[in-house]
Amino acid sequence: MRSSDDSSLAKIKDSPVEEGHNTKSLREKETYNTNEKPDEISDSDDENVDITLQDISEIVITEDLDLPCLKIRMWFLAFGFASLIAGIDAFFQVRFPSVSIGAIVGQLLSYPVGELWYRIIPDVSFKGVHLNPGPFNMKEHACATIFMNVVISARLVNTAFTEQVKYFDNDIGIKRAILSNMCCYIMSFAWCGLALPILVKPANLVWPSTLSTCALFKTLHSRENHVADGWTIPRFSFFALVFTGSFVWYWFPDLIMPFVSSLGAWISWCKPSSAALGQVFGVKTGLGLFPLTLDWSQISSIGNPLVTPFWATACIFGSFVFWVWIVLPGLYYTNHWQTAHLPIMSNSIYNKNGTVFQAKQVVDKDWTLDINKMKNYSPVVLPIAYIMNTALSLASFSCLWVSFFFRFKHDVIDKLRNRQTDIHNRLMDKYQYPHWGFYCGAIIVSLALGFAFCEGWQKDTQITSYGFVVAMIIGGSLFIPLSLIESRANLTVGMGTFFNIVSSFWFKGKPIALLYFYLFGFSTLQHAMHMSQGAKIGHYMKVPPYATMLVLFVAGCWASVVNPAVTGWVIHHIEDVCTPNAKNNMICRSVQTSFNTHLIWGLLGSEIFAAGGRYSFIHYFFILGAGCALLGAAVVIWKPRSVFWKKVNPTLFLAGAAQIPAVTGFNYSTWFVVSFIFNYLIHKRKNAWWKKYNLVLATGLDCGLAIAAIIIYFCVVYTGGSANFKWWGTTVAGSGCDAKGCPHLPAKAINLPPGTIF
Repeated sequence: MRSSDDSSLAKIKDSPVEEGHNTKSLREKETYNTNEKPDEISDSDDENVDITLQDISEIVITEDLDLPCLKIRMWFLAFGFASLIAGIDAFFQVRFPSVSIGAIVGQLLSYPVGELWYRIIPDVSFKGVHLNPGPFNMKEHACATIFMNVVISARLVNTAFTEQVKYFDNDIGIKRAILSNMCCYIMSFAWCGLALPILVKPANLVWPSTLSTCALFKTLHSRENHVADGWTIPRFSFFALVFTGSFVWYWFPDLIMPFVSSLGAWISWCKPSSAALGQVFGVKTGLGLFPLTLDWSQISSIGNPLVTPFWATACIFGSFVFWVWIVLPGLYYTNHWQTAHLPIMSNSIYNKNGTVFQAKQVVDKDWTLDINKMKNYSPVVLPIAYIMNTALSLASFSCLWVSFFFRFKHDVIDKLRNRQTDIHNRLMDKYQYPHWGFYCGAIIVSLALGFAFCEGWQKDTQITSYGFVVAMIIGGSLFIPLSLIESRANLTVGMGTFFNIVSSFWFKGKPIALLYFYLFGFSTLQHAMHMSQGAKIGHYMKVPPYATMLVLFVAGCWASVVNPAVTGWVIHHIEDVCTPNAKNNMICRSVQTSFNTHLIWGLLGSEIFAAGGRYSFIHYFFILGAGCALLGAAVVIWKPRSVFWKKVNPTLFLAGAAQIPAVTGFNYSTWFVVSFIFNYLIHKRKNAWWKKYNLVLATGLDCGLAIAAIIIYFCVVYTGGSANFKWWGTTVAGSGCDAKGCPHLPAKAINLPPGTIF
């Protein structure tokens, strides 16, 4: 028999609201009738451009259901799906094209398994542990999803392990890889725990990406169904329709008709040999000026536009228009820094002949730079998109810090001093949070593991213990400022360039040290942000804080074991892996790209970006970033009541365009258009519909695409079934100047000053 928990899961308001009824319900009024100071919720003042606190009440739980969560079923689902998906990701990360399965797939698939467990597994207990603890509930599901999200998000550490073994020819072994990963994950757990009052408890830090996760929980577990602007279809039925449509349609842009994914480039297809058309309208190596694609994976490549607040979308798109559609072409077509001889949008690095720079041509057997080989080979030449990406990354770093300084009291001090009194925190007050001493102990353990790793195998890693400590300090200092940006704008500001520049000057000529400096600093930072997202999900789903933090800690430990284990098995047991002769295309292209980046920065970064170097001008972008932050702060002081200027974020203005050249113009423009339609127009005019269906739509599109991509990859592509499937629609996007990256000026005519070495 089902327990009485079923009734608690299905608590609904039976009386439907009238069509177009946008008045706040009694529950919403109670939810936000708090004693918070007005400035504590100022980030949600303008309901037309933001995801408001009232919107959230329709998505997350505003009552604390007394449901079990840390049960054997939850751990089975968490370990099972996390290990399976992480193993698949790690295995196929070395293949091109690779496959990546997000936590949303595990969240979706774990639901029917949990329901099946409840229906068929007998309730047998052993020493108080029940094999079947009752109906599968939202809190169990939330804990399993939090666990999976941490374990699966390990692409960077897998790449680092493969890179050192297969490219630097320095096999540190699986055990030492586990040790280095364990160090990073435990430190990230400590940062996350200490920052809970700043990043998780405040109501105005929404963490928009977590809302779609919570919307899926409500879709699967709740049967609430009120009328929303005339729509009466239940959330689950709406999700099923969207999921099916997304699943079926993705077969067309991914396999049957790939040209619909790149429709914005149709003008360049009219004359494939035209370099100008490819540069302006191309979507692979061009500016992507025409905003048209029928592929959700392209539209959501920057992030899901349906869960990104419109104010953030507008800032990011404005950044792209200014820096990439105005500044970048002006520099390129006037041939600044010889960039017109190279593709306009490329993340490759070139030699003086306009071909890809081969870093292995200028190193000795111990991976140190050989000046004589460098003189005989070629200086390095950077394309304009690479220069712009590096410059904007540095500018966003200084802008981030100056902006954080001006908002430090509001974002940090006030959050620590003032008790949060919104409905979510009031419901969570009955639970005790883990003591800060646990997190301090985790920091000590992490530092001990890091010292052991660096000092025990310094010859293999090239990094010293003080380098490890500095990397951790930089990562820790960036954690809260970066998390504040993502928790509001749903954008991860990349700081990889800053880590590369610091380590290239500090560990000059030591590319492996640069790899580990980046790993310890940036990967720990990323893990901590993933854990903070998980903690916010637990907060929204009313999971006891001790349970959430236990799940995060165990997930971090398990991630540090399962990912190196699978990656180590792949690189030691698959014949010719990471070589051109590898079977099934296991050639490690993404790993090779990372290797080339570390070689270039480790060997040449301290030369080409140093004072007197050809690209030393990018350091002025530190000043530009600080200036933008000061200007933004001055305008807010000048116009303190202006919602518009509060929403103009100087960091997003600089960092928004820094995702080039991985994404191009048609990605940004279509992403912006979708966000404008749903998160501005519909949010403003049909708010009841938006609250009920928008995030369900976002989740359905993502889930359908993810499941379709997995089936297409494993059943068609990986088996070789699509090898001979070719027609105009499958080849047009891969031919012509858009795909080849035709330069504006002849590639072999690069004119460098005589005697240039670097």
